[in-house]
Amino acid sequence: MSTSRYFSNFPTINQGYLSAGTSRQGDNFTFNDVVSPNRDAMRSNVIITQNVDKYIFENPISTANFNIIKVSIDTNNNLNGVNDTLFLDVLQGHTPENMSVSYTTPISTFKTFYRNFPVKNNLLNIRFRNEKVGDIRLDHEISLSKFTQFNPPSELNSQVDYSEMANLTRNANNFYDDVSRNNFENSKIINRFGFFNNNIINNQLIAPVEILENTSNTYIEVFGKSDSILDEFEVAISGDAQFSTSGRLSNGIQIFGTSNGVISVSKYKSIDTITLPQINKGNISIIQNGTGKLMNYIPKGFGSGSVPQYYINTIEEGILKQVNMSGVTSFQNGYVEIKIMDNASNSKTVWTAGIRDGTINQKWKPDILIPSDHTVYATVSEIDTTNPISFERLDLNMKLLVYETRPINSV
Repeated sequence: MSTSRYFSNFPTINQGYLSAGTSRQGDNFTFNDVVSPNRDAMRSNVIITQNVDKYIFENPISTANFNIIKVSIDTNNNLNGVNDTLFLDVLQGHTPENMSVSYTTPISTFKTFYRNFPVKNNLLNIRFRNEKVGDIRLDHEISLSKFTQFNPPSELNSQVDYSEMANLTRNANNFYDDVSRNNFENSKIINRFGFFNNNIINNQLIAPVEILENTSNTYIEVFGKSDSILDEFEVAISGDAQFSTSGRLSNGIQIFGTSNGVISVSKYKSIDTITLPQINKGNISIIQNGTGKLMNYIPKGFGSGSVPQYYINTIEEGILKQVNMSGVTSFQNGYVEIKIMDNASNSKTVWTAGIRDGTINQKWKPDILIPSDHTVYATVSEIDTTNPISFERLDLNMKLLVYETRPINSV
């Protein structure tokens, strides 16, 4: 299509890769089909003014012959503020009057950003939004592609789900490894583990001690206490907190061994993250002030909480990736549930597993969305307590993938 395949500003097509896909369909791609939609996409030195939306195209462009929207942005400009953020919106629709946002991505200053988005509708436009006080300067390039983001010949050797085009599936766990190594600023993997080995009467969270399911919408201060006099240090707690811009808040509280520790400044509905400066010598309980109700529990030597629950704050979304349950029971009659609770304490069950006599080994990979400002947690209930030799131990852990939907400094 172009006199130079490798040095043209416009997209080029290798006829060898087109022939198999187009000859059967009888499509004839002309110069205007391939090049014209991209001519207006080349811009540079754009200034995004505060609270003024900047549209890249004066009128939405057609994507009829393309599958992928390629966006490349450079915000390395000395006139930009450090750690400022702008938003990229990809608008798509069937008519210019009915364009809607299909993707929104925050972009930080002094970064080089590149991403491919799949085409969803016939028309496209790109919009930049700046919610900061000062102007943000950037260079950008937007183009359209008939193919996936993988370039030949590596494209031909990849495990690609062509029905999804841009949403490519690979066998390797490269993405999860990168997230675990903190190579992504806006995503993280959360693992939560819990177990129990005693009879229960009421519905409770899975934990070595009885922690009842919190169905109230009450936020209360908490304190820590150990059953060993050797545990004297400050711990950091985090969870669903009141009067926080994002809903999540960390708080340092002092533990004084077997005496009640310092009461937290913040109020919490749930505590899901506890950070200790050292391994605990005794069992540590996080307790509601006034009610005495347990919020979380750290078994001796664990150094972390043993309750499988996690709160997704207001600027995040989560994906429940995996639930594993194992143990050995005898004379049991009960069940385990995974629940998702909203900010008004309304919960729904997304997974149930029965507990019966014998060995338990269940795995579940649901890929269920956990919306913003929701808590996911595991409970156990209706265990048969008529037999004193009821069970030995049951373990449950869950893995979550949590994404920031916008920067923390935007709230």
